[in-house]
Amino acid sequence: MNRILPRAPGTRHAHSPRAWRLRHWRLALLGVLLAAPPLSRPSAAEPITTETCMGCHSDRGLARDAGGSVHVDLAKLQRSPHGRLACTTCHKGVTELPHPAQLPSPQCGACHQDAAGAIASSAHRGAGGLRGTDCMGCHGTGHVVRRAVRTGIEACASCHAQETAQYRTSVHGVALSNGDPEASTCRDCHGPFHSIRRHEDPLSPVSRASLPKTCAHCHANRALTTRRKITIPEAYALYEKSTHGRSQDPRAATCSDCHESHDLRRATDPASSIYHANVPRTCGRCHAKQSEAYMLGIHGQALQRGVTAAPNCTDCHGEHLIRGPHDADSPVLASAVSTTCSHCHEAQGLRETYGLPAGRLNTYQDSFHGLAARGGSHAVANCASCHGYHDILPSSDPRSAVSPRRLSETCGKCHPGAGNRLKMGPVHVAAATSDNPILYYARWGYLWLIFGTIGGMALHQGLDFIRKLQRHWRRHRGQAEAHHGPLRWHVRMTGFERLQHLLLLVSFFILVGTGFALKFPESWLFSWLARLEGGSAWRSIIHRAAAVVMIATSLLHVGYLFTKRGRGTFAALFPTLRDARELLANLFYLAGLKRTPPAFDRFGYIEKAEYWALVWGTVVMTTTGFVLWFENQSLRWLPKWTIDLATLVHYYEAWLAFLAILVWHIYQNVLNPDVYPMSWTWVTGLISDEQLQHEHAAEWLRLTAEEEVPAAEPAATGPGMSS
Repeated sequence: MNRILPRAPGTRHAHSPRAWRLRHWRLALLGVLLAAPPLSRPSAAEPITTETCMGCHSDRGLARDAGGSVHVDLAKLQRSPHGRLACTTCHKGVTELPHPAQLPSPQCGACHQDAAGAIASSAHRGAGGLRGTDCMGCHGTGHVVRRAVRTGIEACASCHAQETAQYRTSVHGVALSNGDPEASTCRDCHGPFHSIRRHEDPLSPVSRASLPKTCAHCHANRALTTRRKITIPEAYALYEKSTHGRSQDPRAATCSDCHESHDLRRATDPASSIYHANVPRTCGRCHAKQSEAYMLGIHGQALQRGVTAAPNCTDCHGEHLIRGPHDADSPVLASAVSTTCSHCHEAQGLRETYGLPAGRLNTYQDSFHGLAARGGSHAVANCASCHGYHDILPSSDPRSAVSPRRLSETCGKCHPGAGNRLKMGPVHVAAATSDNPILYYARWGYLWLIFGTIGGMALHQGLDFIRKLQRHWRRHRGQAEAHHGPLRWHVRMTGFERLQHLLLLVSFFILVGTGFALKFPESWLFSWLARLEGGSAWRSIIHRAAAVVMIATSLLHVGYLFTKRGRGTFAALFPTLRDARELLANLFYLAGLKRTPPAFDRFGYIEKAEYWALVWGTVVMTTTGFVLWFENQSLRWLPKWTIDLATLVHYYEAWLAFLAILVWHIYQNVLNPDVYPMSWTWVTGLISDEQLQHEHAAEWLRLTAEEEVPAAEPAATGPGMSS
């Protein structure tokens, strides 16, 4: 058993001669005390006070035989939270002096029940209840116990030296060292000291499931983020909506996976895990395969060379609001990838600095792939479909998916049998530049044709409208003779002809609507169609169905031309020199240089121009349409520039046809003052005697002459009607 022996001040060894002399003197003094009256010695009935204990423990040289001072600094003890407690409150079992050398360990839980209950289930729990030795690691010895402080860093550092060192250089630790009272400390993240749990514990505030909410205590506090000027005040709200935040996978990334746990640094710090050049490595902890592919690609290589403008993971996928590739709002959604890539590839400063080719976004968006993507298609090729997702390489690299040797292989994934003809032309085609002369001149040719043709039609119909308004005004004022007499009708269109017209009308406007919906999917007029079930799928089906109807109607019309009436109609529609003379004469009349218009026959130059324009447009649109419809076969048999030319011609021919119908045909049969609000001939097949006389005077004269036959001959169409 160890005995507590006094040690003289300044004595370093208990067995030195001087120490023995002092010990004899003290033993003699002890004998005197024992021989003294009973009042000088505490009795069993008298409590042992602090003063009694300090009789020995005030001696700075007091130590155990096995070593270790048992000196108590009374001044420090009285300043501590335990200063008013008697020694025996903690040191149970001292009932007489001298007391046993080995006293029971103080049980802090006897007074601190709440702390004892909390620490019993914490990471710091001891083996035998809340003993003094368990508490001293954080609070110090019972004689100089420290009150709980807010930071607790010093207390934690004694056991967690590495974590504390990392914290001191973190953004939170630096703020704390700069005197920021709101800087996060150990307690803010790990919780109250007595109830700290291991991070593997689901109840711990730093467990994977709880950590985002723990960080949100500060980073979702609008007042604090505003006051502290935190760069991303909505970080937690964005994370909650992200694929990581919504994931049910317990391994899904949380705040510390990206920002680190204790060594949390600013994004501008080169040692930070979220520094621009370090982001791929950070993401690679979970996405190793993607990170490896990225580092092999042109973007990763540029980043390793120190090109700070090179995109990393967060530039494409986002930072806190990372969405999956199938999320409708994801920047890497199939239909959104081209826009995401364009943030860099269409930025003028970056293009000029790094020599990136211009116009990549426009040429893609104007292609069928881009148009379908703009319409919401998720199946059509985007930038990543051809260039790759992470291992993007320039076309000059033989490993690149768009290198000449691999291009047919890449395109062959969607277009089986495309062959090597894809090498014969560029992929990103800009029709508006002379780099592609065939497309360039074809485009300008069509633009001049459209402006010239539609402009001439608009001028012609404008003059016609003014002239007819003048005639109506004179008739209203009684200055022109109105038609009087019995109302007579003539057959203008047979039932079979009206059927052809109806099929043509319906299929034409469906083709126009669904075709322009492909070209302008974002416009309010067509966006509803683009959104129908999977983007352009239904639009494409409807468009092709209407094309089949139009082609079938055209073939039906070809068959009709072999009938008796069909042959006569075709002969009447065939252009002659008379049409040129009538055109000039009518222009003089419309310009006010001639008093009367020419006498048109069954079909004048107006109807003939419409008919032959229809024939031309049908042939062109059918031919180019089949090239685009059966693209796999076209790519197998034709060079790519023919596909590009077919795309251009199909688009501009559609504009020419639509505007011609609008300016020429719709005016003639709807907006024309003589027939407004509509000529019903296409419904009834009949034309009035007055309208026939005015619009087709030569035909009216011929029909009138044919009616002047002997009375014995019966009328072919009944009373009041001729054909």
